[in-house]
Amino acid sequence: MKPCIVLQSDFGLSTGLPASMTAVIVKTDPQIRIYDLCHEVREYDIRQAGSILASTVSYWPDGTIFVSVVDPGVGTPRRSCAAMLKNGSVVITPDNGTLSYLYDQITEVREIDESVNRLPGSGEHHTFHGRDVYAYTAARLASGIIDYPGVGPVYDVSEIVRFAMPQAYIQDGCAYGEVTSAHDHFGNAGISIPNEMIKEIGIQVGDMARVKILKEDQVLYDQTMLFHKSFGWVKPGEPILNECSNDYVEISINQDSFCERELPELLQAYDLSVYKVVIGPVNKE
Repeated sequence: MKPCIVLQSDFGLSTGLPASMTAVIVKTDPQIRIYDLCHEVREYDIRQAGSILASTVSYWPDGTIFVSVVDPGVGTPRRSCAAMLKNGSVVITPDNGTLSYLYDQITEVREIDESVNRLPGSGEHHTFHGRDVYAYTAARLASGIIDYPGVGPVYDVSEIVRFAMPQAYIQDGCAYGEVTSAHDHFGNAGISIPNEMIKEIGIQVGDMARVKILKEDQVLYDQTMLFHKSFGWVKPGEPILNECSNDYVEISINQDSFCERELPELLQAYDLSVYKVVIGPVNKE
């Protein structure tokens, strides 16, 4: 069976752009199975694209081809690439930081040779490489028209563009991290602190925790809340520190948006890493 293709972008659902990528794949090989991962990545947010991609790769069959297009540098000399993962899956994307969260899983990376792997007749188009280069290359690879070496020349994995990864640490009995995501749909704030680190500082499921969010040493939020398994352990409208399924905690409000209600600037911020988070027992200052 041919590998499936999974598409991700920041194109939104109110345009025909995602469908144009699908059309190119179908026209290349109607037998390829195509799935949409997310087309509502926040505009230009390479970090969010990389995080969403990394959180879902392991749930797809080995050998799946992922196309992730969040590309503020479209039309510039930045590389277009296809990265081979340890499980045989391939990620086709601009090499602009999207691969940061997957870096340790990458075994080889190749630059897309656009003289071969570009939609015929699209040479004068400079702002839609998602359709003309990435979807087209993915379709050719999934269909067997080219093999992986046929994507283009190999380059050293160490040359992949990466941004600094979110860090978490324990100091003076508190866990320190940063905001990693601000989900527009449910309004949860993802945090770089692992679930298990909360327990290392003595906060167990069912205990209260003190949660602070700071920006440049200014405290923007300081509340106590329950640390538990899911939203339903608090009443609607109450905040909760969740054990999230991606193994990292997140701050939520049951049946409401934490970001919209408490820190709406998170929804507009391009670099969420400037928002630092401190979590500790309720008796910690």
